[in-house]
Amino acid sequence: MKIENIFTQFKKLKVIVVGDAMIDSYKIGNINRQSPEAKVPVVDVIKKSTKLGGAANVILNLKQLGVIPVLCTVIGDDENGRDIIKKLEKNDLETSGVIIDPSRKTTVKERIIVDNKHVVRIDEEIKENLNEKTRSKLLSKINEKIKTSDILIFQDYNKGVIDNVLIDRITSKKKIFISVDPKNKNFTDYKNIDVFKPNLKEITKSLKINNPTLENLQSIGKKFMKKNSINHLMITLSEEGILILSEKEVSKHDIFQSKIIDVTGAGDAIISLATILFYLKLPQKFIGEICNVTGGIVCNYSGVKAIDPKELIKKTKRYNLDLYL
Repeated sequence: MKIENIFTQFKKLKVIVVGDAMIDSYKIGNINRQSPEAKVPVVDVIKKSTKLGGAANVILNLKQLGVIPVLCTVIGDDENGRDIIKKLEKNDLETSGVIIDPSRKTTVKERIIVDNKHVVRIDEEIKENLNEKTRSKLLSKINEKIKTSDILIFQDYNKGVIDNVLIDRITSKKKIFISVDPKNKNFTDYKNIDVFKPNLKEITKSLKINNPTLENLQSIGKKFMKKNSINHLMITLSEEGILILSEKEVSKHDIFQSKIIDVTGAGDAIISLATILFYLKLPQKFIGEICNVTGGIVCNYSGVKAIDPKELIKKTKRYNLDLYL
């Protein structure tokens, strides 16, 4: 099978993303002096920008890959919330699943970057769970979208949109292929899942793995999969690559390059691509290898960057990944 033929199959798929949408804000500058007011550097800002972040960045990645995505989330009635709506519309992305709650603040992660490195990050957010009324509205939106969709992705950033009640209401009556990019608070609440993609820090903390060797990750991961009815456990290991566990196969995938400028958004890109590939039932070895390539591409850029399919296909061919198909 040609790589291009796989991407052609993406175009017929409809994907719901449920989770915490946010704005990623960037101030890029130089440091040339110390502050006279305190022993801290002064950043002279030369460039500012804002981008879709969190679940909204997953939507952008899915759109780039060619699927038909829709975001189901809750934002505040504020300038940053309106910015999310505006950016979704600018990218021809559907906004019918976005609920505005005046009692909440839209999450913003502001990064100060000097020489392609984060100097500091400033977060504005409300992390409390949704109230019952807002959660009910969100569930209604999700259930409506499920009727005409193929895949649902939980993109959990612990900002309150996803809680154990929402998870149970969707997964207990499973009617759709489900994947999860988890965070620690709801980690063990996800059950009846097709693809579960934590990073190393998240799984070691949530499952209390004191010595995260590959053997321990495999042993404890398998028990967790069985207990929570998870079909595929995909653990991203940063510069150590990816480990994938399934009922009949265990595979470890090393990264193709070691140069990492910024890991921001790499997880969003990997969950987007991996979910679709697992849904299409492609070989696990191929999925692990191409997701490593995807993570490497995203990490070569400073700040959030959505997948470029042309660049991904080019590199996939360079590494002869079609041999795994």
